[in-house]
Order: sequence, then C-alpha cells, then structure tokens
Amino acid sequence: MLTKSLEDYLEAIKLLTINKKVTRVKEISKLLDVKNSSVVNALNILKEKGYIKQEKYGYIELTDIGNKEATKILNKHKIVLKFLVDVLNVSEDVAKNDACKIEHVISEETLKKMLISLGKKKI
Repeated sequence: MLTKSLEDYLEAIKLLTINKKVTRVKEISKLLDVKNSSVVNALNILKEKGYIKQEKYGYIELTDIGNKEATKILNKHKIVLKFLVDVLNVSEDVAKNDACKIEHVISEETLKKMLISLGKKKI
C-alpha cells in the first residue's frame, strides 16, 4: 500500500515519462514543487518497493509494476477531473485541485459510477 504522497510521486513520474522513457529528480521536484531531498527520499522508498529503477544520481524509470500502478492512479485522476468538470460543472482550477485529493481515496464502485455518468462502461 502506498501513501498519498508516494502515489503523487508515481503519478508525477508517469506524467514526465509519457513522452520519454526516463526522468530526473529535478524534473519531479519542479512538477511537485518540493525539494530535491524530498524527491530522493520518496524515490528510495519507491525503489525499495520495486516501483522504480534508478542508478545512483541517474535517470528514474518505472518498473512494470510501477507503470501499472502509476497508470491506475493517473486514470483515476483523469476520470475524477472529467466528472467534476463535465457533470458537476466545477471550474477547471477547483476540479484539478479536488481531483488530486479525491484520486487517493475514491472507491472502485464510485469510480465506476462516475464512468457510467460520463457515458463510459469501463476504466
């Protein structure tokens, strides 16, 4: 089980590696607006749990399990965001902020109901 913070790091790595295979500490730090030392601490935990690969001071790469988990987190975020904006007419800025919080605690049942409301059948 990952903490909300570690899920945020996985999601950030996924976002940063969509167009390329690897990323760096400074890119994650900038995206999440945290110190490099915080990123390094989180990466050590993610590496220990098998979610990422990283050579010392090198590029960060998601493992297969890390990519699967990061994709799941990112998909939750996208579904919640779309639901908040399209169904509830929440402003984009508020919806982005709320989606970041909701993605960590939402049940699969609720997520599926959101998808149905959006006209989709599965995640």
